[in-house]
Amino acid sequence: MRAALYFLCLLLNAASPVMAGGQSLAELQQVNVLLQAEYDLAKSGKPYLVINLQDHQLEFKTSGLPLEQWSIDSYRRWGHPSAMRPASLKIKSALAEPKREVQVVSATEPSGETAEKPFNALELTDMPTSYRLYLDNGTTVTVHPVSVSWFDSLRSSLAVPAWYLSRPFISSWNFLRGSPYNELALAMPAQDARRLYWAFSEGTPCLIRLPAAEATASAPATAGTNR
Repeated sequence: MRAALYFLCLLLNAASPVMAGGQSLAELQQVNVLLQAEYDLAKSGKPYLVINLQDHQLEFKTSGLPLEQWSIDSYRRWGHPSAMRPASLKIKSALAEPKREVQVVSATEPSGETAEKPFNALELTDMPTSYRLYLDNGTTVTVHPVSVSWFDSLRSSLAVPAWYLSRPFISSWNFLRGSPYNELALAMPAQDARRLYWAFSEGTPCLIRLPAAEATASAPATAGTNR
């Protein structure tokens, strides 16, 4: 019931700018398709992720209501990563996988004696800030932290042209293998990147919303960038 009321309000809000001439028909169609897809996810009552490039944020939701929100500082995309329908997280990969620290706790044995047993615990600070998320529709979402020092900023500036120069070769290789290459690169605050890695688990559905200018283009660009 909460999900139905929530999406009814969203539909009304989406329609009002159109009446005022603020949205095109193509943009309204995208909004309606995404709202329908999200409504279907909300009805399940299970968590899902919305990557909202329009508003530069990610929302982790359940039943249509946000549980957590994280900001996107900038992004780059290659191909058409948004099919306006849900795609589930297949696997996530990081160069530095979360480190599992073994902690010892006291437990009571059936005999009444107290024994110490180890268990693995993961902390938020153990989560990586740079990693890849592979969706089951073939889209790769790359996450990296926002530059905070001049050296990181310089390295990021040099990495941008290399990223665009390398993607045509990667796309051509995937085309020869019979699969299109779609990538979305997100720059996020380090703490938000850690929280996303922690919350977004395998099998969780995801929706990607492109900005209006990119979604309504008659011929979508192969690559795009936004800050």
